[in-house]
Amino acid sequence: MLDRIDRVLEWWSRALLALAILAGLAMMIHVTVDVFARTALNSPLRQTNQMVAAYYMIAVAFLPIALLGKHDDHISADVFTTMMKPWMRHFFAVFTTLLGMAYMAVFTWQSWISAGRRMGQGEVLEISGGYMIVWPGRWLLPIAGASLFLCLALRLVRLLMPGGYEALHHPRIPDA
Repeated sequence: MLDRIDRVLEWWSRALLALAILAGLAMMIHVTVDVFARTALNSPLRQTNQMVAAYYMIAVAFLPIALLGKHDDHISADVFTTMMKPWMRHFFAVFTTLLGMAYMAVFTWQSWISAGRRMGQGEVLEISGGYMIVWPGRWLLPIAGASLFLCLALRLVRLLMPGGYEALHHPRIPDA
């Protein structure tokens, strides 16, 4: 059962990463076309800054976090934990996973409330010549937060299983 959940979360996390990559590519193309239009044609695109802030950057920054959490690839400082006994490292792994889950639960809950409120208000940004709808981009945050929460929950279950810490923490090859 856990392996099936693991495969689904892996697929979902990779799909979110793919969307983040597409958003990054779209942002690069959009900004490049804007710079070209502004310098060569003296006619910049109207909504470039707003699109970058409301959609592209949120997708690029938040959608990949589930995959990082699933593979335990977030930034970590292991200076002190490497000197601890295995049971103490296991305790801290469980504790920090619970702490991460608590944070992501609050983050997801609050961003869900905010996205719902902004959607209800029909949030827009004023741009030259009109308005740009931005509320759909608000839903990227609760999607990313809930995805990371689920990955951390799976990690916690695996940590609490017999031999779970050793299975999740293998020595890594140092970066060259």
